[in-house]
Amino acid sequence: MTGFLLAALLLAVLAGLFLGLPLLRRRQDAPSAPITATVAVLTVVAASAILYGLIGNRAWTRPEAASDGNGTVAALARHLEGQPQDQSGWLALGQAYGDIGEYTLALRAYERANRLTQGGSAAALAGMGEAMLLGGDSAQAAQAAEFIERALQLDGRSPKALFYGAMIAYRQDRLDVARERFSAMLALSPPENVRAALQEQIDAIDARQHPRVDAATAIHLHVTLAPTLTTQVPANASLFVFVRSPTGGPPLAAKRSAASLPQDVDLSAADSMIAGHGVQPGQTVSVIARISASGSPLTHSGDLYGQIDYVAGKSGPRALEIDRLSP
Repeated sequence: MTGFLLAALLLAVLAGLFLGLPLLRRRQDAPSAPITATVAVLTVVAASAILYGLIGNRAWTRPEAASDGNGTVAALARHLEGQPQDQSGWLALGQAYGDIGEYTLALRAYERANRLTQGGSAAALAGMGEAMLLGGDSAQAAQAAEFIERALQLDGRSPKALFYGAMIAYRQDRLDVARERFSAMLALSPPENVRAALQEQIDAIDARQHPRVDAATAIHLHVTLAPTLTTQVPANASLFVFVRSPTGGPPLAAKRSAASLPQDVDLSAADSMIAGHGVQPGQTVSVIARISASGSPLTHSGDLYGQIDYVAGKSGPRALEIDRLSP
């Protein structure tokens, strides 16, 4: 069962993680806020839960489940009417509701299982966190993360808790934690295709932590903040640095980090967002550094920013001062 769950989750990662994580990190033209992007990625993962529900071998097997999701829910509900203290039954009901996209009802079922175990079930806590994240209510995001962390404290080998815990850590730029959790999933001896997907995630994190800079298109910046604006930097703000062509279009390169200034930032064609649309050697570009209070790559009124022109691969180290307010 563990192997199948890992396979289902990681096959979904291949479809969702690579499409959604750029939204979380750096895409300026996307209409979604970071929490929306997170939910979008995790919604793709829901497809793996459906697959698991149809094929996987559930721990609770007393009632004969119907072949469709609604039939499974009905069978489980009938069973639980007679045996309301069956914790595994409530866990199965939570999974079944999740399979058909009823995340509010899934949350209630997992909460019932959690009460029966007095908060001692990693499966219930991980299920609660998953239902909150997939339900799309941004107000529940912090509590969902708390449930995932508690699940990992109870069972550090829970594939579901490790997966969502890694995703949340990645979203929060806690790359060491995300890497550790993907590595923990790798240590569970998953199938080879899942192992390859996990290793790809680990390699992507390593590339972010130790980025390669293409010398021919390198842009070396020392980003500072004007003294008159130091009191206007919000707590937990993010720094986005974008490279744009003077002719317009999507960014040629982008990076995101915590807004701790001053800091050195290096970009190059290796940081392109779209294949075939990157910085060219000797190209004159505009470089914008912006502090975002919301954590969104989209520009908002009151954001602090600065801008300079740069010749890729030739200008050498340059200072970029954030000295303006977005109208």
